[in-house]
Amino acid sequence: MEKLKNICILFFIIIIPNCKGQTNNSESTAFTNITLIDVEKSKSFEHMTIIISDDKIESVFSSNSQQIPAGADIFDMTGHYIIPGLIDGHVHLFANQNRNADLKKLLFSGVTSLRDMGGDARVYQKLNQNIANGSIPSPNIYYSATFFGPEFLADPRTKFANKGINPGEAPWMRVVNDDTNLRKVISEAKEIGVTGIKAYASISPDLLKKISEEAHNQGLKVWSHSATFPSKPSDAVKANVDAISHGVGMIAEKAETVPNSFNDAIRNFIPIQDFENANALSNVYADLLQSMKSNGTIFEPTISAWKRVQTENKDAEKSEEKINPKSNMAQAKTKMNIPAMNKWVNNITNAAYINGVTISAGTDFTRTIKWIQDEIRFLVEFGLTEIDAIKAATLHNAKVIGIDKTHGSISIGKQADFVILTKNPLENIENIRSVKIVYKDGKRYPAAE
Repeated sequence: MEKLKNICILFFIIIIPNCKGQTNNSESTAFTNITLIDVEKSKSFEHMTIIISDDKIESVFSSNSQQIPAGADIFDMTGHYIIPGLIDGHVHLFANQNRNADLKKLLFSGVTSLRDMGGDARVYQKLNQNIANGSIPSPNIYYSATFFGPEFLADPRTKFANKGINPGEAPWMRVVNDDTNLRKVISEAKEIGVTGIKAYASISPDLLKKISEEAHNQGLKVWSHSATFPSKPSDAVKANVDAISHGVGMIAEKAETVPNSFNDAIRNFIPIQDFENANALSNVYADLLQSMKSNGTIFEPTISAWKRVQTENKDAEKSEEKINPKSNMAQAKTKMNIPAMNKWVNNITNAAYINGVTISAGTDFTRTIKWIQDEIRFLVEFGLTEIDAIKAATLHNAKVIGIDKTHGSISIGKQADFVILTKNPLENIENIRSVKIVYKDGKRYPAAE
């Protein structure tokens, strides 16, 4: 009997299609004797049984404490660990040239959802259609509409992501000012399937507050850069945005005055800030972080945005700057103290964590993959516990997107999105990469082909 059980387990692990997820033929599947990494309770539980039915988690209980439904496929997962499906909270798929192949790699690595933070919504609509019909294996994609002030129209990206439409007039890439009919433009963004409005550049505190209020009235999330210039991070918090991105921009909070133009800020303000000596624990930042905690504003530091992890990321960056050497970012980088900026992001992330701010995880991946597993590791390096770093890339990102009632943890009734690991990530966060099987929407995928 034991030999037969081992054969069944081997079949489960190895005999799996290369591309499309495999749907279970039985009514339910039970994983027994597995260690559950519970991000809701912030602890692990050994010898647990997880039962899934169709695309939902049906039961979670201590093994041998309840009967498993008759007819269920049963797999003894002794020595394995289960975590929720990972979510990268900050990607830009539009500029990616190997989109389908990279999406497949992300899924097989354990990423089951993505939040895309700016691009052509027509691309994402088509991707989601292909994902839904199973023609491409991919994480599920939630995307945004980017709002910015008139000054930002000089940026070439406002044309690049608007092909066939005048810059600033597409529902997903919209110029706004004090005279804009926000109810209308936000409604148009909602109609093209966005999950949230991204406040990006040259948006005043008053306008940011109006955008946030109207978007929330229409059931959309509001996501903001930490500084949209002339708005500071505290202005975003006062506007009740749901989440703010980028640790670098948090430096603007201490400035007495900031530029009105985002382009001017990138070229001439950010490069001259004293990142080296900025004190993330000073009163001005402590006040900011305490207001974020009180308001429930989620902070996504995007450590990976500036930290170089892989050679191909360096090559992609050089390629991007070669294509557009006159871009704001390309010119600004010649003046920036990148190591000092990295240090600042590390310090403000740690300060946010010890002040009780909810941290989420995003990579800001554009032309080539930046792995959310790296971002999780960075979060641990800069003060988070292993389970809180995992939570940042699961439950907290689900809250950012607004899907935490159905995703982000392994709980009864939630979507069957999870990852089975062969090593304990709470002992060594690098074990987050020891992927055996990925489940998304109740379908299983192998870790590698």
